[in-house]
Amino acid sequence: MAEHETVEFVLDGTIAGQPVSASAGVPFLRFQEFNEEVQRYVQGSDDKAALRDLTVQISDGSYRLRVLIPAGLLASLVADTAQLARSAPLADIDPHRARVILRWQERAKMDGQLTYAIRSPRGAFPPVTVNKDSTLRREERVQWVQIERYLVGKILEWGGAQSPNIHLRPRNMKEAIIIDATEDQIHAERDNLVYHQAIVHVRARQNAQTGEIDKKSYKLIELRPYQPEVSEDRLQALFEKGAVAWKNVPDASAWVNERRGDTYG
Repeated sequence: MAEHETVEFVLDGTIAGQPVSASAGVPFLRFQEFNEEVQRYVQGSDDKAALRDLTVQISDGSYRLRVLIPAGLLASLVADTAQLARSAPLADIDPHRARVILRWQERAKMDGQLTYAIRSPRGAFPPVTVNKDSTLRREERVQWVQIERYLVGKILEWGGAQSPNIHLRPRNMKEAIIIDATEDQIHAERDNLVYHQAIVHVRARQNAQTGEIDKKSYKLIELRPYQPEVSEDRLQALFEKGAVAWKNVPDASAWVNERRGDTYG
């Protein structure tokens, strides 16, 4: 690829019934709008300082900017524009360039007579045309991450000959979720937990941007009965721990009131 490459940005069609022409004149707001958007497209996500070496020519025939793109911007601009020429989703290109293309497409659909184009005279990428018939879309790619969760709820059903799973209705939810399991996992449970509360350790996919969990991705890691009762041994251990912590405080109530400012004294 050459160190510099000329790229043409074209505004064509009619505005208010008059043909777009560099020599006959372009309405100032459209002139300013187009120039700023070309700058944003060329710059992409790079720092504005990257535009210092930019050279621009204005050609007649429509309103056409011939921009000599320096090496620092060339690779990403050519790659992104080539993606556009293949009608790739706009999520695949620099987000600043994608926003410019969406604005051009929206404007072309509203006006019906405007056409935008990006061309490479040397053929660095196929020509891109944006008009009222364009259907470029910004399809966001979801970034999924693997997570683990402990769910407490009632098991409504488990088993399945072909695809073993567990139907669990978590607490504070009206609908059940389906958790994929293996036959061995369910067979290993000695107690029939159907219609009983259980603690279910699962793995699932979560949208990194929104936090939403893919409801079809739940997979069982471990299952055990839900036993909220505190064991006597555990309770006694807590009592003993508390007694040690307070052994040097002669009057616990007075100590608490003192730190509250004796509000309740």
